[in-house]
Amino acid sequence: MDKATYLLRKQKLKDEAVSYKKEKKCYRCHWLEQYCRCPLIKPFATETRFIILMHVKEAKYEKLGTGRICKATLLNSEIIVGVDFTEHPEVNAIIADPGNHCMVLYPGRNSLDVSKDDVAPLLERKASGKTLVVFLIDGTWQSAKKMMTLSMNIRKLPRISFTASHESIFFIKEQPAAYCLSTLESIHFFLGEADRRGVESLPGRPQDNLITVFKSMIDFMVQCALDPAMSNYRGGTKTGYTPRETRKKRKPSSGRCIVLTD
Repeated sequence: MDKATYLLRKQKLKDEAVSYKKEKKCYRCHWLEQYCRCPLIKPFATETRFIILMHVKEAKYEKLGTGRICKATLLNSEIIVGVDFTEHPEVNAIIADPGNHCMVLYPGRNSLDVSKDDVAPLLERKASGKTLVVFLIDGTWQSAKKMMTLSMNIRKLPRISFTASHESIFFIKEQPAAYCLSTLESIHFFLGEADRRGVESLPGRPQDNLITVFKSMIDFMVQCALDPAMSNYRGGTKTGYTPRETRKKRKPSSGRCIVLTD
């Protein structure tokens, strides 16, 4: 092919190419602006400081994740991305700060269950002026277990948990166990229990806004799955969405625990 023919062919392809308008993204929640849920968000302050340790895959690929909604809603929160936080300077500085009492929200036999255990130690530290800092692992349960295994500084922290009174409402995804909640649901339920036990003070339950935004997000995901003109949520079928009750259940595991034991 000579140069003249090549240039003509190139110009023809350019003329026939479909021009797509670049869609704007909201850099607060990482959603496209036309689908952004930020107008629904009502930020509020908490006495507890939340550090969301987000897995790198969650940060890169999961654009509909709940961690970013939590960050946009909770004024006293931040996201730190990584996998092994053992040598992470920012994480270690937070843990080493004598003004902080750091815990990790993660199940375990020796965890302090804020729903039913004695929270007097937390109230004593609160009265002494210490800030309760709660680390959360944001990723799949498999990724969370790996992050806990590798991050020796987080692994050594005392654990705090709660007794959930309901299963996850994130019905578009299949949870590995009945007690597994999303990051957003975990924070919401924890805040409700902490407020009930006096660890937090949240008159008017501002944390319920998290669930309002979450339900709106779920409705949008179902809408995407059912509308052929919109992108299906990953993992959907040809029709886009199958109700939870009609899905094929996963084969039971070999008994391996999905959480890291303490």
